[in-house]
Amino acid sequence: MAAWRKSASSPPTTRVKVPDGLDSAAASSITCAGVTTYKAVKVSHIKPGQWIAIYGLGGLGNLALQYAKNVFNAKVIAIDVNDGQLELAASMGADLTINSRNEDAAKVIQEKTGGAHAAVVTAVAKAAFNSAVDAVRAGGRVVAVGLPPEAMSLDIPRLVLDGIEVVGSLVGTRQDLVEAFQFAAEGKVVPKVTLRPLEDINAIFKEMEQGQIRGRMVIDLRS
Repeated sequence: MAAWRKSASSPPTTRVKVPDGLDSAAASSITCAGVTTYKAVKVSHIKPGQWIAIYGLGGLGNLALQYAKNVFNAKVIAIDVNDGQLELAASMGADLTINSRNEDAAKVIQEKTGGAHAAVVTAVAKAAFNSAVDAVRAGGRVVAVGLPPEAMSLDIPRLVLDGIEVVGSLVGTRQDLVEAFQFAAEGKVVPKVTLRPLEDINAIFKEMEQGQIRGRMVIDLRS
C-alpha cells in the first residue's frame, strides 16, 4: 500500500496491466472497491435471473450493484438508509430499492421476491447483517464485506434448518482484478468517481464523516 506516496515499486508477479482506454481515476477505484465487490458477488454464487440484495450503496455497494446486474445478470435489490444513494442505485438499474430506515427490508424482500437468493453486505451496521440473513430464502448465501464494530446476531436453528450460509469476503485475487478491470473497460461497470486536488483533503475527510460522498473520491496528485 502506498496511500500517500508519489511512487511505489512492486514485483512483476503482483502487477496487473490496466486495459487500454480505461480512465486512470476509474482504474484506481477498481483496484480497491471494484475487485473487492466483484469477488464478493462471485462468492455469493448468484446466477442469472436470481435475486441478490446489496446492503449499503456507497463506494462499494454501487459497484457491487453494477457487477451483479451487468456481469452476472442478476435481479438487484438495493438497501440503504440514504434516499440519495437509493436514487443513484435506481439510475444504475436496481430492480427494487428499499430505505431500511423506513421499512423492514427483510420483510419487504420476502414478500416481494420470496426471499433473495443471495445478499452482499457492504454496510458497516450490525442491523444490515442481521437483516440480510432474514432476507434470504432457504439455501441462500450472505456475503459479509463491511466491518461493523459489533458482533452480528445469528438465528442458528434457521441457518441449520434452511441451509443458509454466511461467508466473509475481503479482496479478490490477481485474476479477479484482471476480470474486474476488463468489465470496466467494456463499459459494463462504470465507477462513480470524483477527482479532487490534494488541497481538498481535509474537506474530503469531513464529507466522508458526514456521509456526503457518493461513489469513490480520487485524490489527484498531479497538480
